[in-house]
Amino acid sequence: MYIDINTLAETRAWRDRILALLNYDPAAPFAPAEWDWFYVENPNGSPLISLFVDDDRVLGHYAIMPTRLVHGDRTLLGYRSMSTMVHPDARGRGLFTELAGRVYDMAAQAGASLVYGFPNKNSAPGFVKHLGWTLPPEDFVVDMTGDQIRRCAPLVASWDASSAVHWDYAAAEQLAWRTNRPGYQTTVAPGLIVKYFQGQPNILHIDETALSRLEPEVVYRLPAPAQLRPVMDQYRVFDYQFGHRWFEPDTTDAFHRELILSDVF
Repeated sequence: MYIDINTLAETRAWRDRILALLNYDPAAPFAPAEWDWFYVENPNGSPLISLFVDDDRVLGHYAIMPTRLVHGDRTLLGYRSMSTMVHPDARGRGLFTELAGRVYDMAAQAGASLVYGFPNKNSAPGFVKHLGWTLPPEDFVVDMTGDQIRRCAPLVASWDASSAVHWDYAAAEQLAWRTNRPGYQTTVAPGLIVKYFQGQPNILHIDETALSRLEPEVVYRLPAPAQLRPVMDQYRVFDYQFGHRWFEPDTTDAFHRELILSDVF
């Protein structure tokens, strides 16, 4: 049977059974503290979750979490697409499409403007074919020193988010939550948010006013838009696919894509 969840109380009640499914693969464990941070401590409200349950076992799971976004003078309720998993005992039944459809129905009823995320190469075709997502040309992530970043005028110019949908940096509670992920050090300064992973600084957000804060010889990791690949491919580490689906008319495909939007960084 299917169970749809849209309150924090229900989310907490199903916590251990959801984690049992997500941790089915021991090679990619989901720590309980991180799950609590993602799904329960988010100040923007409850996640929306749909489960497939058989004999009290969670065999299918899809969830999205609320995010405050901005477009011009509008504040948007967006949802970040999160963990999708179907246990081997339940595969081949079309659960991925059914679970996502149920979650998106809840999102539309909650007044969501859109759902967005970063599907991997294996799942991206399914998001387009079955879930109605739009995938723009693939961005990429680069490693560059602070000095190289400062001297890359096309990259700096791409940080202008004035006409695009972007993460709401003025939402103080959202910022405090996003920069306090368990197990990670994150620094916040005007125009610059950096998270350290295995000793390397990952730039979650930067604007032109923060260029002077970059250390010249330090290697930073940050995303670059697809159109800059011809002039920046020598710095590329891996590709970075963004996607989205709108729930309302009069929409735009212009998004300011930064690592702060992702759950990975």
